[in-house]
This record gives sequence, C-alpha cells and structure tokens, in this order.
Amino acid sequence: MSTQYNSIQGPYDYIRKKSIALIEHENIRTTLAPYIANARVLEFACGSGFYTYDFLTWGATSVLGVDISPVMIEQARLSGSSPVGTTPASVLTDGKSVDFLLADCTKPEKYPRAPFDTVFGAWLLNYAPDRKGLVDMFRNIAINLKEGGVFVSITVPPTENPLESMNAELSVRPPPEGSGGLYYWLNEFVEDGMYFHVKGHTPLGDVDFDCYHLRKSVYEEAAREAGLKGELRWGKTEVPERWLKGEGEGGASLEELRSYGDVANYGVLVVEK
Repeated sequence: MSTQYNSIQGPYDYIRKKSIALIEHENIRTTLAPYIANARVLEFACGSGFYTYDFLTWGATSVLGVDISPVMIEQARLSGSSPVGTTPASVLTDGKSVDFLLADCTKPEKYPRAPFDTVFGAWLLNYAPDRKGLVDMFRNIAINLKEGGVFVSITVPPTENPLESMNAELSVRPPPEGSGGLYYWLNEFVEDGMYFHVKGHTPLGDVDFDCYHLRKSVYEEAAREAGLKGELRWGKTEVPERWLKGEGEGGASLEELRSYGDVANYGVLVVEK
C-alpha cells in the first residue's frame, strides 16, 4: 500500500472538512450503530483520525488504528490530545483507549488483541490493484475479525462499469470543485477495472494521489474467497435532510448536495464473517 499520503496530509485534511466528507461521516455513524456498542474496533487506513476517536463516543470501548503513513499516524495521535480532534481527549478515560500501529494494511497479519468485534476501513479497498490484492486485504480483515463480527468500509461506488461511474460524477460535479473539492481522471484500464488519479486544490496545497476502481463483482468475490462468508450488502451516498435544508456544514451548494442522490460519490460495504 502506498505512502503517498505522507506528502498531502495537510491538504487532505482540509478536503475532509467539505460537506461530502461530513455526510460520509454521518452515513458511517448510522451504518455502524447496530455494531458499535461496547465493541473493540480495528480501524484500517486510519489516516489522521477522521473517525478514530468518534468510535468511542459512538459506543466502542477501544480502537486500534492502523496506517502505513507515519505522518498520518502522528497527526492522529495529536488529534487525540488537542482541539483538532472531533472528540476531546477526555473520552480516553473510564477504561476506553485508542492505540496506533504503523503497518501495511494490504498484507495479512494478525494484530495485537485480535480478534476484534468490528473492523472498519475508510478508503482502503480502492488501493487494491486487482483481485489478488483485494483477496489479501480481505484476508487481513478476516484474520483480525471475530466470528460473527462485521467489516464496514467506505469505498468507490459499486458498479460493473467503473469508467461510466467516474464520467457520471464528472458530468454532474465537474472540476474544479468536483465532489467535495476532488475530481478524477483515468490513468489506464486494468484487468479488473481502472487505475485513476484524484486531484484537488486547497489553500494548503494540492491533493494528488492514485488509486483503483474495480468492478463490484470483484470486491464481492474477493471477500468470499478471503473467508467473509456472512451477509454482504452495499449502500451509497445518502445526504441527510438537514444538509438539504441548508443546515449542514462544509459549504456545498444545494445543487451539489442534490446531485449525490442521482450520482453517488462513494459506496458503503458491509460484510459479516
């Protein structure tokens, strides 16, 4: 898995204050609600802690955040002890804890205190270049997840035609604002989908990175092959009513917000072991 986030931590965190990122956050809170109470959570690709500390306020008892980027992990640690975090450091009392581990989430490895009740990964699966890479990611999830546990992920929109999905986004949310400040272009086709570039402009510098959008069926087949045999379902971007009423944060126009109902910005994958 790439360490390309080392150089874009500041601009990336700026982008994550946009409306669509905050809507994603709300969608994940709703999705995790049935699974989070008293849970021990493993968070893959934790980044700078956009979700990490909030798992505790949502009901988890502990979180282990794993990321390949030392820059992101250091920022996540700082977020837990400063006003930068969405949750104050005081939540790390009463037996609740957050720890971090520098590791490559793409390589199957049993982590300390595994198995966990819940595994979460935001924008993780889109770094698998092919089916084999996805199987390895899902195996890492499976060996660290208890029987009956659940994996929840934010990833690219589920589709059998990734290029069509990207072009639909560009049509309704064109550059430079795109989807919450990010827009995309095709690098090349790969066997299981496409390899694409993500671009965004911020006052702190540009966001530039590359990732993959594989076919929906490839994600599903890889999860099964890796040992996640329970219920599997997909969700998509759902804009809460308060944003549509003009009461949401992040600065998106009503036109942008409404467009997510027609063309999703992300998919939500939920699969049980």
